Amino acid sequence: MSADKPLVSIVVPTYKRADRIRVALDSIAAQDYGAENIDLIVVSDNRPEWPESAETDAAVAPYAVSLPHFRLLHTAGQTGGGAARNYACRQATGEYLAFLDDDDEFLPDKVSTQVAFMQENSLDMSWQDVSWYDERGRLVEHRRLDHCEDFSTEGLLHAHLLTPISPTAIYMLRRDLFDRTEGFGEVATGQDWWLMLRCIEAGARMGYMPEVHVRQYQHSGERLSLGQNKIDGEVARHKKVREYYPRLSKRDIRYIEFRHNAALAFACKRSGRMADAAKYALKTIAASPADCVRKGLDYFGKGKRA
Repeated sequence: MSADKPLVSIVVPTYKRADRIRVALDSIAAQDYGAENIDLIVVSDNRPEWPESAETDAAVAPYAVSLPHFRLLHTAGQTGGGAARNYACRQATGEYLAFLDDDDEFLPDKVSTQVAFMQENSLDMSWQDVSWYDERGRLVEHRRLDHCEDFSTEGLLHAHLLTPISPTAIYMLRRDLFDRTEGFGEVATGQDWWLMLRCIEAGARMGYMPEVHVRQYQHSGERLSLGQNKIDGEVARHKKVREYYPRLSKRDIRYIEFRHNAALAFACKRSGRMADAAKYALKTIAASPADCVRKGLDYFGKGKRA
């Protein structure tokens, strides 16, 4: 390692995806930052008695041979994405931390460009834009996370409360910043939202890169981030957000309530709970009719920009 290429620990939690994880790990091995400068940590959240546990071990075994810094960790099983990431981060040796889900992939320059951005701007943490693709590789959504204009602690907090700065794969942060926080939220979904909130509250120096360096995929099959998990995670997140209402304007609060109820409406719809979906849809409209119209036009007329 050198001063311009500090060691970066990349954490990849995995759960029942032995058939997909090789694509994610190959994208890390192919980084132009150099494999010798990357500390790859795969953390299996499969229960040890499950066949998926042995299948995952077999799928990742070749990387222990081909990569100079590689570790496979095991949780007790089914601890959740937040707990699994926290477990791995506490054992990371890199100066910087980055994250990738087991069904997504980094572009070849993801690590190098983000490290350079962090160093050039003396940052503790940074985030990027994100794009989602379907299983056939077609672009589904490009999301620009350019809504933060004030990078003070208060400005970052305001931006994150109104429109969450996520997902996990767009983050890079210094390991010493992570150590000053409680890490990821150990909740059903939205663990990244809690990490960002905690880093903001820790007074981190943050910056935004208006670029995409990761491909995230929407696919069929078991999805822990949908259904009741999504509902539970959203409710837990919103309970925390409401603690900040005394610091927000009435307009901000209406917008947050609008987003919250819309998220619950979509989650209930995907779970087949149509009566609940209708209830939250009505609450969405009641919270802010103007935002319903504006976001509806934005969603259907501008390529699903969030």
